Amino acid sequence: MTEGQGQAEAWPEEVPPPLTGLSDLFDSILIWPAKVLALGAAVLLIAMMMVTVADVTVRMLFDGAIDNAELMISHWFLSGTIFLPLAFITVLDRHISVEVVSQFLPIRVQQIKMGVFMLCGAAIFLLLAWQSWGLALEKMHLREYLSGATRFYTWPGRFLMPAGTFFFAVVMIARAAGYFSGRVKP
Repeated sequence: MTEGQGQAEAWPEEVPPPLTGLSDLFDSILIWPAKVLALGAAVLLIAMMMVTVADVTVRMLFDGAIDNAELMISHWFLSGTIFLPLAFITVLDRHISVEVVSQFLPIRVQQIKMGVFMLCGAAIFLLLAWQSWGLALEKMHLREYLSGATRFYTWPGRFLMPAGTFFFAVVMIARAAGYFSGRVKP
């Protein structure tokens, strides 16, 4: 079998479905920051892997450790890799869904159902963003740190969750608008 014959491309170019269906300019204004946040999550994931490998190497070869490696991973890198790409997943419409009954409903009913679900999800994530933003500001003013091998400031990582969840909610509201307008199909 020759290359390309009967094989799916390993990394196909993602063409996101219309986000709102209202305007390509408006959609691109929302898609661009979602891509930037997803890229930031990818950078944090690579940094997490590099710190982990370096820490294991230093432990095995030099019987030492990288100061605060576990704290860096758990307080900075993990929250970024979890919360920052959520908006881009919504832009690509790649959330897990199980459609046992709803696939048999008329398209307009499915659109309204998805719009309501998106608005409910956006409300939950806006509340989460608001609560976590307040906590992040409080910890920043306190200059929160943990004492490990050295003083490790944890407060900067606390801003990743509100940033990711807020923009996730914004994209969910835009997607709901597309469903309610009838321009976006589920």
